[in-house]
Amino acid sequence: MASDVDRFLFSSDRYTREDNSAREREQKALLPSNKAKINSYRRCNNVEIEKLSKSLAKMLEDVGEIELENVDLVAENLELHFLPQLVSTVAQRMVGPEMAATGMKLKDFEWEATKFELPHQQYTRQIEEIQFIRSNGTTVKIGGEKVPHFYGWEKEKNPNLPVVIYDVFDFVQHVPGPIKDKYGEDLLHDPIAWGKFAVEKYNAQMLSLHFVSTDPGIKAPGTPPEDSAKLMDEMLQAVPVPVSIGCSGNKEKDVEMFEAVAAATEGERLMLSAADKETWERVVPIAMKYGHNCLMWTQLDINNQKKLNRGALELGLPRDHLLQDPTCATMGYGLEYSYSIYQRYHLSGLRGDSDLSFPMSAGTTNAWGAREAWMSESKHPEWGLRDLRGPLWECYTAICLSVAGMDLAMMFHPSAAMMFRELCSSFEKDLPSMIPQVSDWITMKV
Repeated sequence: MASDVDRFLFSSDRYTREDNSAREREQKALLPSNKAKINSYRRCNNVEIEKLSKSLAKMLEDVGEIELENVDLVAENLELHFLPQLVSTVAQRMVGPEMAATGMKLKDFEWEATKFELPHQQYTRQIEEIQFIRSNGTTVKIGGEKVPHFYGWEKEKNPNLPVVIYDVFDFVQHVPGPIKDKYGEDLLHDPIAWGKFAVEKYNAQMLSLHFVSTDPGIKAPGTPPEDSAKLMDEMLQAVPVPVSIGCSGNKEKDVEMFEAVAAATEGERLMLSAADKETWERVVPIAMKYGHNCLMWTQLDINNQKKLNRGALELGLPRDHLLQDPTCATMGYGLEYSYSIYQRYHLSGLRGDSDLSFPMSAGTTNAWGAREAWMSESKHPEWGLRDLRGPLWECYTAICLSVAGMDLAMMFHPSAAMMFRELCSSFEKDLPSMIPQVSDWITMKV
């Protein structure tokens, strides 16, 4: 038995082989069905397309639906010209009930010109804007979002792009090969030279100086707080950009270090990185005392984050001095979960949750903990070159979280940082112009 496709093809070869009466019989055979299936087509010329259009219009008199299956339309621009018969049939179906109720005829109705307006999401709260201010006048701003990052189609525009903060450590033991190759072995053991190099060569907007050697478990017997303060003072003299005050993770040593370094940098507006559920009651007052910003760190726990944020505000920390870090899980090791948490924080803040309407930081340096980022291609040649793979791993982690709402990316590899900044700039400036207006996608001529 011949299929509907075989019996309902309007192609040139069938029209040359069959006469008009045969075509009429084929079309009439389809009319009792409430659904005509056209599974494929052959190349048609303009005359045949017009015949097809007329036939389709006639079919609509008794057919409720036309389904096209396995049809490919290849064209740069597609215009659909609806013949009067087809328009009339559709219009009667649309206004039929009203015609029956009022006694009006189709000619009594008029087409109205309409313009499609793109709906915009309503956000009720702006994310706080945080400033890092050097005494020399250098200022870096983050946050202040009115809509999610890179939403170029929204009416509101965000004032600031995500910012990269380059990681520098006062003591290093094991550094992934690609990073060691980029900076050089000697530079990694001189934090001041390391910081200057990042600023001068890679145009770093900010630095994060991590005082990991204060922990005796990392470097015995542990660097005294006053030595950390001295090192920070030297760094601030060497570079013009804001420098975050990073810690080691040793709760007691970190509080002592924060007190000494924050006091030595009074007059600058830097950041204490970070306070958590065990230290916030001691760290937040230090930030307030010396006029610094404070980063509140949690482990992917929205309830704990809200509790910490409320606690810091109740102690008196100004809203424009508070940042939050939900924890960065990297690509291949929980990135999708971090993404969902960052996005939840961000959207909740924009939609009015005052406990979460703060900029977010992420330690995307964590990407180098993934073996896929640092393992040599000699062991896994199918993974590709490590010198490319590692930076891409870190950059991809950062760009994903920035889409979810991250404002401050702590990054390790210079190439990853530069790629991330270029992508953010492109998303903000170039992407909106590359997306055509929805109202221009479809035009109709009747």
